[in-house]
Amino acid sequence: MKNENYKLDKLKAEQKAKSKKNDLFDSYVKNSRNIEDKIALIKLRRTDNSLLFVESLKTLMKDKIK
Repeated sequence: MKNENYKLDKLKAEQKAKSKKNDLFDSYVKNSRNIEDKIALIKLRRTDNSLLFVESLKTLMKDKIK
């Protein structure tokens, strides 16, 4: 039970951090006046999401191997 609560708390903290990150990113995009800056920010977000996806896959693969 303690392990489940720990995992749930960890997931909640990760989701809050992700939400704050997305809110900050969106505010930068909205406040940016230069189109090149907006394009760079969107490319950065896309790269970041791709890296998160790859890390998730690695974690799943490690779990499957054990």
